[in-house]
Amino acid sequence: MATGSRNNKSQQIVSRVPLELIGELEKVKEEGESTAGFVVASIKGEIKRRQRKKAKDEEKN
Repeated sequence: MATGSRNNKSQQIVSRVPLELIGELEKVKEEGESTAGFVVASIKGEIKRRQRKKAKDEEKN
């Protein structure tokens, strides 16, 4: 049984999000999609974007 904010598969995080972003998030979430699922997909996308940007910047140097 998991206790606390961390288990073998995930860690719970808490952050404040501006209310206008919450409103936009609710507008674009797909039917049945959880907020957690949306946030995880967004984080994965941002990680990939930054990795590509870093690789591109390193190619230039």
